[in-house]
Amino acid sequence: MATSHERKPQYVELSARYWLNIAVAALVAGGLMGVVMYEVMGLIQAVGALYGAEGTVTGWLFHLWHAVVFGAVFGGFFMWSRLEPFHDRVLASTTVGILWGTGLWLVAAGVIMPLWLGGVGAPAPAAPALDPWSGLGHVLYGGVLGGLSAGLHRYL
Repeated sequence: MATSHERKPQYVELSARYWLNIAVAALVAGGLMGVVMYEVMGLIQAVGALYGAEGTVTGWLFHLWHAVVFGAVFGGFFMWSRLEPFHDRVLASTTVGILWGTGLWLVAAGVIMPLWLGGVGAPAPAAPALDPWSGLGHVLYGGVLGGLSAGLHRYL
């Protein structure tokens, strides 16, 4: 008689440590991406303009807020059982993060941000806005988010 093996879905433990690692990785990744936005592109203020606020400090604060929010979404996606083998593998997680960052560049920065800026009356590029420097910043964000979260998961 054949036996059947029922596979139960596996999920990452919803622990404070897991989410703290994601938040720390997201802040570090957002900071590095912010340097690209501020120093190279001169656009950190545009993030504040999404909320009707002006200034560099406001832009940085909202940018880091977005980094944590998108990091939390990444953390939720990363709990998918098929990605569990990557949780402590830095190179594999970096690759997953780069894919995440590329997706953010194409959708969030390329389409949503220009439409949002235009909707609030701020100067906005035409959508899709696929600036290569923005792409580099988003790939950097995703790679650092994925790699650092895996490193923190593995070594802490």
